[in-house]
Amino acid sequence: MKITETIRGDISVLAPAGRLTVETEAVVSTAVRQAFAAGRTHLVLDLAGVPYIDSCGLGVMAQAYVAAFRRGGTVKLANVGARNRRLLTITRLLTVFDAFESVDDALRSFGDRPGQTGGQRPEEARNLSTTATNSVGIASLG
Repeated sequence: MKITETIRGDISVLAPAGRLTVETEAVVSTAVRQAFAAGRTHLVLDLAGVPYIDSCGLGVMAQAYVAAFRRGGTVKLANVGARNRRLLTITRLLTVFDAFESVDDALRSFGDRPGQTGGQRPEEARNLSTTATNSVGIASLG
């Protein structure tokens, strides 16, 4: 799995490409931890490139949400495909996450917040990961 991070002001947009499963959850965990380490606690997970999510993938998403919340931030979802939307509905995770049709809609939903740093700063993008070789426990995000 490859994840591209785009930084918009104080928000990280993480765009994984590939299946979000037990084999790839460590890549997402690492990307989330790197965003937190850089001081960005507001995240958008752009799921446009994620055709499949298993229970471990759901777990790492939920753990990212909890870890962001504990840091005063949040995680929002964008571009959730029909299959993944059904999964999030069945598991009731759509009652936890805010889900948006596009990354721009998700970014607009943050609005102006106190302490926001440079909302007009140009985008910065970078590749964070290439391959996960083993699973990392989801508790490691907290």
